[in-house]
Amino acid sequence: ETNYIKNDHQNLYILLEQANVYFQKNLRHTQHAINYLKNRGVSGEIAAKYDLGYAADGFENLLKQFDSAATQEQLIEIGLIKKNDKGSLYDRFRNRIVFPIKDRRGRVIGFGGRILDDAVPKYLNSPETPVFHKSDALYGLYEARKSSNAVKSLIVVEGYMDVIALAQHGIENVVATLGTATTSQHILQLYRCTQEIVFCFDGDRAGKEAAWRAAQQTIPLFKDGLEAKFLFLPQGEDPDSLIRSRGKEIFLQYVAEGDSLSNFIFSKLSEDVDIRTPSGKARLAQIAKPLLEKFPNGVFKKLVFEELEKKVGAPIHYGVTTTKPKNSRSSSNNKATPVRLAVAALLCQPSLALEVESISHLENCELSGVPLLIKILKTWKQEPALTHAALIERFRNQPEEQQIQKLMSWNPPELAEPKQALEDALSWIERKTQSSRVQELIDKQSTDGLSEDERQEFKNLLHQKAS
Repeated sequence: ETNYIKNDHQNLYILLEQANVYFQKNLRHTQHAINYLKNRGVSGEIAAKYDLGYAADGFENLLKQFDSAATQEQLIEIGLIKKNDKGSLYDRFRNRIVFPIKDRRGRVIGFGGRILDDAVPKYLNSPETPVFHKSDALYGLYEARKSSNAVKSLIVVEGYMDVIALAQHGIENVVATLGTATTSQHILQLYRCTQEIVFCFDGDRAGKEAAWRAAQQTIPLFKDGLEAKFLFLPQGEDPDSLIRSRGKEIFLQYVAEGDSLSNFIFSKLSEDVDIRTPSGKARLAQIAKPLLEKFPNGVFKKLVFEELEKKVGAPIHYGVTTTKPKNSRSSSNNKATPVRLAVAALLCQPSLALEVESISHLENCELSGVPLLIKILKTWKQEPALTHAALIERFRNQPEEQQIQKLMSWNPPELAEPKQALEDALSWIERKTQSSRVQELIDKQSTDGLSEDERQEFKNLLHQKAS
């Protein structure tokens, strides 16, 4: 069977784990790094639980552990080694506490590092690599799931040390984004593990803006039964400083008093609107309706529009997708077809487009949805940094726009492993295309006969099907 996605990078995972073990060993034998963690209130138990390590000062400490050229090239690929303008290699992480970042299966996919002196940057992350994508990586998620089989809620913070400090005080259901805004991929991952997300932000303007972006990403994925809260810390505080200075109970009180998603939305939208006046109420309805319509259909969507109607004192008509009987032909729209899964996997992890080596087998495929799959593959191959919002804008007012938006909020179990879902889907599409072509040639053979080229193609297809 053809593998359309490059190998599973097993060697890269092995190298990352070897580096992880090396950094941990360094920490155990470096007193000033141990003292730094002790001064931050981090115990040996928590350091071990999160596999904390230390990257020694110097440019070739890690490099010297791996002396083969092939291995060093892979170290460059996973972002542990850099190459300067003169071609010399050197360690990326130097004089830093190292935080291994793991995927849902516990495999190390990258690292974060916190400097021990006054050098900048204070924090440093692994770059984008074949196995590490900041847009869907969450520090601490593996450990949070490991600490409890049923995670009632997950608290989202901004920094590695926030996760560690809260864990030190017995709050282990905490994850951190890696210096990026909260994405739909982050939220999908979180809701696969829990029913409640608590977003924790600084109380300054930047924190409020980050919270609003997180809310906008949450809305299309917010199905009935889910919960989302937003808490803002006092000025100048972060979770690390707050829990160390005021204790666990005070922090949990902030969590308990966090704003619900709907309260936060209405509070944000009302900031520049005077809802005491008719024009202000009309303005609130105007700006709120398009946003609230992005909620999935259900009881919550109905209730949030009722709340809007109470605030403006007038009925608000909004779109609801009609639910048709299960035996209706339209019910196929909800099925996890391979083509839908392929598109959804790309929307979940866009960088997978770069790993698809060839799309030539898709060009002649007549299956429904394949043209959209081809467009998205080509778009993200040509523009890997394109955001989801920009992608949707490309399809604005086109038939595909609604399809993409629906698939962005679709969360079938197969998407727990987007790469495998895409690989399986592409393999299925190839087999289906081959079968259709074989039948087409059989039909032609019985009527008009086949040309020499077609006979050879027929033989090749039969051979491929048999292999």
